[in-house]
Amino acid sequence: MSQMSENAAEKLSPKQATALVRVLDLQARWENHRDDPAKSAASTSDLQARQKAFEAFRLALREYVAEYRDAQLPEPTQNVPDRLAIWCRTLRAVLWRAESGTPAMVLAKVYRLADRIAGRVGKTPVERASAAGLSEGVRELDAVIAWCETPTVLPLPVIVSKEAA
Repeated sequence: MSQMSENAAEKLSPKQATALVRVLDLQARWENHRDDPAKSAASTSDLQARQKAFEAFRLALREYVAEYRDAQLPEPTQNVPDRLAIWCRTLRAVLWRAESGTPAMVLAKVYRLADRIAGRVGKTPVERASAAGLSEGVRELDAVIAWCETPTVLPLPVIVSKEAA
């Protein structure tokens, strides 16, 4: 399955965008569960929840691909701010075109990736707000895009000369 661009997302029909929001939300639910250190696969209930989340995603993806043969999915390609912004713009276009859906799990995935980037590059984490619907999801993605585009200012290293030591 190929990578969806923002331009391609802007051309989705409302019906296809709505179906894609469902697939993306189920994918994010599974990935968020998988990547949450508090939810280890060591307990039977957590493992079963993870498996159910994966199966729900897989079924939704199979149905989506069966209906939309040339299906593409927006996926983050790298964990750097400019790539996260590109992915968020594509997600925003999908949400903008959709007629219904809840992007809560997708946004949790976006925040998780942004937090990793923030920790790695020394950036303040992006502020969060709840997103119950598509328009709130678009607003939150706009905030993440703006966060990604804000330059990171790393502290300068302190150099101590031998004379001062």
